[in-house]
Amino acid sequence: MGWLYGGGYMIEFKRADSGRPIRSGSVVKIVKCNHIYELTYINSISQVLNNYKRISKDKMVSLVTGEVIDVKLSSNRFQNLNSLRSTIKRLRDLINANFEGSDNELFITLTYKENMTDLRRLYEDFDKFYKRLKYKYKGVDFLYISVVEPQLRGAWHIHLLLKALNLKDLYIPNIEIETLWSHGFTKTERLNQVDNVGAYLSAYLTDFLDDSGIKRKGARLYMYPAGMNIYRCSRNCIKPEVFKVNYETAKNFLPDECKTYEVAYDLFDSEGNLVNSIKKEFYNLKRRVKND
Repeated sequence: MGWLYGGGYMIEFKRADSGRPIRSGSVVKIVKCNHIYELTYINSISQVLNNYKRISKDKMVSLVTGEVIDVKLSSNRFQNLNSLRSTIKRLRDLINANFEGSDNELFITLTYKENMTDLRRLYEDFDKFYKRLKYKYKGVDFLYISVVEPQLRGAWHIHLLLKALNLKDLYIPNIEIETLWSHGFTKTERLNQVDNVGAYLSAYLTDFLDDSGIKRKGARLYMYPAGMNIYRCSRNCIKPEVFKVNYETAKNFLPDECKTYEVAYDLFDSEGNLVNSIKKEFYNLKRRVKND
């Protein structure tokens, strides 16, 4: 995969050895979402990527000359899939910044009896449902993130993460949710056995089981229209905390036994020259992973 910049400049990502160490004294970026942390290290071998800044979806400006250039945008499906994956990554971080599987959180699924394919109606029906929910539970300070998901037959349904900020325990019978929704089947459950709610929901949005029962990773991404806003959230949602620190400082609060995954990439220009290297490390402070 890669980005194609104005002037025909191509950057290609290739998977690299994730076990290679991060240089001592390096500055890393941390994305903190409650107990979930993502650490990113970028080794800028070349300044080519740093000489441009995106100013719109189809324009970039040279930080050296001030020249504004066009970004060549691709309309092919692969480019759309990459954009969707980035959206789901942002969604995963937003979820983990606001939900952690506590007793004051619920995971609700809202479906239709019929094969409902109208996205405008989907959003309108959800807005009416949420207004009825807030009216019925006037004393509850709700926070929510709603995500739309396609079914294989083309119908849409909604996954809703709901949190009561002023309660230690939130309980709403599913029969009440079904009555407030009034369009079909609903399911209401707790996620207090899940310590990475963002990853849990992301699996719903990307994978599905085919007719033979085999999970097809990423297959559901093909079913989302280009440019679709797949999630919405209430205004009281907090954003992930982003900051930069020295790598040794980061390791003081990110122990190796809490590392759940790591990945590395090398970036090459159109002539095959290595221009940047990226390494990511993921930590879950609620876990203790045994390292051999």
